[in-house]
Amino acid sequence: MLYFTKLFLTSIFIINVETVIASEAKTGLPQLDLNTYPSLMFWSIISLIIGFALMKYLVTPNIKSILNSRETSLQNDLIKAKTSNQESEKIKQSIIKSQEDIISKSQKIISDAILESKQSIEKKEKEISAKLELKVSEAEKKIIDTQNTVINDVINVAEEITADVVKKFTDIKCDKSNVKKAIKLASNNILMEK
Repeated sequence: MLYFTKLFLTSIFIINVETVIASEAKTGLPQLDLNTYPSLMFWSIISLIIGFALMKYLVTPNIKSILNSRETSLQNDLIKAKTSNQESEKIKQSIIKSQEDIISKSQKIISDAILESKQSIEKKEKEISAKLELKVSEAEKKIIDTQNTVINDVINVAEEITADVVKKFTDIKCDKSNVKKAIKLASNNILMEK
């Protein structure tokens, strides 16, 4: 505030001095009047000094403070950019790690599901094989039983037919036990050949 007061008083003084000098001036062109040269030089020097003081104490400090604040804000922005870049890199790494974890978990789940399905399939295959073997053995048993009953029926029919044939074509009296023995022997030889 003191500075502005001095500046104001100096400007009032200059205006008063000019009015006094102007009232004493002669008519004519002042540029060609050599008597005005010392006063012009004096006021030019005063004006340059005042202009220099204004620039040095008012304008330049403001420009310097603006440049300093701009440099500070640039530095702060660079620091913020570096920290945000580091944070984004950390987030990126955590995302990559979580993706790898998810991939490994999903692969484990898939492999467990495949293993479980293989075990289930093998178990079902064993159960089906056991059921088939049981049914095959039952079928074989039925076949053997049926075969035995058919063979016994054929042997019985063969005994009767043989006894009837022997009676009709020959006068030999055969005993049923001898016919049974002969048929059994013949049937055993036929079954052995199979």
